[in-house]
Amino acid sequence: MLKDFKMDELRIICAIAETASVSRAAQRLNMPQSNVSRTLTSVERKVGLAIFLRTARELVRTEFGEQFIHASRAVLEQHEQLINLADRYKNTLQGVVTLGAPIGIHQFLGRYILPALRKTLPELQINLVTRNASEREQKYGAIFNSDCDLLISPFKPQNENLIARPFTRFRTGVFASPDYLAQHPIAEPEALVDHECITLRMLGGSDNVWTFKSKNGEPLNLTVKGGFVCDNTLPAVELAKLGMGIVYAPYYSLATELAAGQLVPCLKKERCIDLQAWLIFQRRDILPLRVQALLDGLSAHIKNLSHLLL
Repeated sequence: MLKDFKMDELRIICAIAETASVSRAAQRLNMPQSNVSRTLTSVERKVGLAIFLRTARELVRTEFGEQFIHASRAVLEQHEQLINLADRYKNTLQGVVTLGAPIGIHQFLGRYILPALRKTLPELQINLVTRNASEREQKYGAIFNSDCDLLISPFKPQNENLIARPFTRFRTGVFASPDYLAQHPIAEPEALVDHECITLRMLGGSDNVWTFKSKNGEPLNLTVKGGFVCDNTLPAVELAKLGMGIVYAPYYSLATELAAGQLVPCLKKERCIDLQAWLIFQRRDILPLRVQALLDGLSAHIKNLSHLLL
């Protein structure tokens, strides 16, 4: 059974064919003549057929040699095309980058970061894909699917071979409509267990664990319940605006509702906790340039926006 041919072997054979001489091929390739001669002998032994006939003046291709050299040139050309394809894909800014994130983070990026990135990286087409975290991901880690180049998640990835870079921290609180709070005032976080809470699937489904700070600054985990379970904060916020209960959400995601007086904080901000968002991606050495550019752009812009997140 024939062994595979190395690209260098095929290049040497083609150089010999083009110069009709081992010595001239060695000069062209800047290699010792003995190495070129050994390669020719090795390839002929490998195939069990002569590629060249040795004459006193030059090497003449055999019938098999003509076909072998023709096929070798085609293989070398395809190999070069593959190298060029990989180089273009790796080193060009032009193309699509898919960014997965929870819908609330996409809203924040769309409002404060993506317009500026579009101006500095006009070659990119940024494809936004909603990836709301699940209860399973809270337990086992974020799922990084192959349809995403970058993923922003409140959880580290399940796959330990992926890179998880701290992206930003954001303050999370509890909010309700003014009418709800007027009828059901809340003095301390512990009182939430007796309130109608709009729960999130990613935090446990019908029984949510919401975390706050105790009076002495220690983490305080409370199990709350309610009549609505949502898989993201958008419907939860709408229900809270209608007085249907209390929503647990990042401050940044409710900036418009808070400014308009549609929702108000139920607790003081210092009793609320900061959560970590992670930017997840593959090793940088295998990332295309356009993905690296978006990764670096997101990281640079978010540093200047901490005042909106905490």
